[in-house]
Formats: sequence, C-alpha cells, structure tokens
Amino acid sequence: MSTVDSETRYAKINEDKSLAYRMFGEGQPIIFANRFRGNLDSWDPAFLDSIAQTNTVIIFEYSGKSLSTGKQAKTYMEMAQDVIDLADSLKINRFTVAGWSLGGFVAQIVLTEFPERISHGILIGTRAPGLNVSPIRSEFFQHALKPTNTLEDEIVLFFNPKYESSKAAAQRSNERLAIRKNDLSIPMSMEQIEKLTKVAGFAENTYNTLEKMQQTTLPILVLIGEDDVCFAAIDWTNLNGTLPTTQMILFGAAGHAPQHQYPELAASYISLFLTGT
Repeated sequence: MSTVDSETRYAKINEDKSLAYRMFGEGQPIIFANRFRGNLDSWDPAFLDSIAQTNTVIIFEYSGKSLSTGKQAKTYMEMAQDVIDLADSLKINRFTVAGWSLGGFVAQIVLTEFPERISHGILIGTRAPGLNVSPIRSEFFQHALKPTNTLEDEIVLFFNPKYESSKAAAQRSNERLAIRKNDLSIPMSMEQIEKLTKVAGFAENTYNTLEKMQQTTLPILVLIGEDDVCFAAIDWTNLNGTLPTTQMILFGAAGHAPQHQYPELAASYISLFLTGT
C-alpha cells in the first residue's frame, strides 16, 4: 500500500474526539505532525512512500480540524496530546515523532514532554526552540492566509523562488499531490485557520522546550532549507554546541519544504539517521 491508496481511518479517542489518520508501510512506526493548514493530503507521496519502505508511516489531522472531530487546541501541549492519544489508540508504545513546520513545534513538545514514548525526533522546516532572531517573513502571511493556494503561492511558501530548479521541483511535487482522487480530506475552514494562528505555548518557550532539548538523550534530526520563508536556518545554527543529540542538514536552493523538493534524498537521510543512532 502507498500514500495514494491508503485508507482514511478514524481513531475514536472519546465520545467527542476522533482523529482522522492513514497508516501504511512496514517497520518501526513514525507519527508525522503536519504543517499550518495541512491535512492528510498535504504530504508529498514520493517522500512518504520512500519512508514507508522501511517504516510504518502514520499521518493524521489535529482534533477539530478537517476530518477530525473534537475541540480545537488552544495550546501546543494540547496538540502534542493528539499525538499521544493517537499512539495510545493504535496501541503503539514507542515511536519516532516527526513534524513539519508548525508540526515541528508539536513534535518538539512531544519528544521533550513524553520522552519515554519516543525513540527519535525528526524536525523539518520548523522553528528552533527558544528565542529566534529571525521573524517569519511578510510574504509568508501574504500567501499562507489566502482562502486557497495556487502553485505560485506554494512556490513562495514551500520552495525557493530564486531558483528555477526549485520552481520545477514545486511543479513536480504539485503533480504528485494531485494523483490521489478518492477518499480525500477537506481543507480547513477559515475559522479553523484563524484559531490555529492563536495557538500558544511554543514561541514563548512555555514548557522550557529549549532547555529540555539541550538535556535530552533522544537523537534528533533537523532538515531545513537554506532560505526558509518561515524559519531561518540561522536560528538553528545559532544553537550549535548546545544540542548534543541533534544533527542538522541544510538543503541548498530549498525553502520551507525540503522533503518535497528532494523527497527521496530527504527520506534517505532519515533512514540513515534512524538506523545509525
């Protein structure tokens, strides 16, 4: 089974909350926490299929968003609880947690607040913990908050418009994302998106995530583009020498979604990381 033909299922957490998810592949489980506005159909199939060759891939939607029911989270701790609730429902005791963009906030909280459940952490195109010197650029908000996004928006949001190679990769990724025709998710409503912009607890370092990542024994891999419109690589490199279990890979000519621009390469780095640590 692949990303494109995986079935949408529902994990019933309680009377009010069910989490929509898809699971495919074989091997150790990886639970992927999604980006801002992302749903089950937002992950590049080439990337996930490459991961699924040696791992069980699990993608899901946060409570109260798209196909999932329940109350929308007001804090990132509540969003991290979605990951744990899903793992509990699937009877997964220990797993790798991965997060892209906003999902990277969630993943960092999961691996620092529930370390006994985690074997590895994978952080893609996301904010470094603690104080960041580089703000999210204005063009992100100009494109990200539109009711719908075109390929041109996606080039700015997820790739690197300075390079023709990155724009071409955006086109290829967009075509792969369009392959799935049935059993699709639904976009978040503008009301859900607005609530998502108000979720608190990570940028403020409410849970001392930076300090806990500096003390953790869990292996962590960071994948980031050289010119990320949201989270500048310099905020990660500024932490050099303070995160003893963290490995960082910088993708040239890439932006906010290096795993969509270089799907097989990103997956191979993750595979080597998981088997070598």
